[in-house]
Amino acid sequence: MNLADNVTAVVTGSRSGIGKAVADMLERRGATVIRADRSIADLRDIDSITRAYGEIAKTYKPAILVNAAGCAYYGLHENVTPKQIKEMCDVNLTSPLIITNLLLPSIRQQKGFIINISSVSAVNVNTHGAAYGATKAGLDSFGRSLWAEVRKHGVRVVNIRPDMTRTDLYRNADFEASSETGAALDPDDVAMAVSDVLDMKEGTVITEMTITPQYMRIKKKGDI
Repeated sequence: MNLADNVTAVVTGSRSGIGKAVADMLERRGATVIRADRSIADLRDIDSITRAYGEIAKTYKPAILVNAAGCAYYGLHENVTPKQIKEMCDVNLTSPLIITNLLLPSIRQQKGFIINISSVSAVNVNTHGAAYGATKAGLDSFGRSLWAEVRKHGVRVVNIRPDMTRTDLYRNADFEASSETGAALDPDDVAMAVSDVLDMKEGTVITEMTITPQYMRIKKKGDI
């Protein structure tokens, strides 16, 4: 897709991490980017989402949606609070479904893209992250089913599953991504994958992609 042709993209979670890297990449490539962070809408509140993204759909008519916002709490499932579980469901699953619902008519009209930033947790066993993995598995399932619905209209739906990435997603965990070269992804690695997806010729679609570092290492917080 030629992003310089008055293409508007909406990127959720664009304040930091993967969302910011994707938004920056799209702007460098010439797209008009709506950086949909928490100042736009509270992704835990359906009325806030509906008002904000309904207005975005009407005013800007986006062709690309990148669902990049994410929320994670880690620990044994019995130790995760009901409020934390609900927040993960709201941010990681419910809000992408609603936002996609609101923006889809505009995206379909332009034969655009819906790109879900999922996680390898969607397909892995996630000890100490069962609820988070379940929300990402739901997002993956949604993307696959939506693709089957809208492919006849020229819309492309892509699930991108990054492995351990150096973002603040792990702010509520007792571990973080390693700073060693090759041991974790950087947000720009994921943004590059999104760019590659957009560059596929019309009629060719990468529907699912897993991105992983060469080595798998984490760092316990407090370790030197």
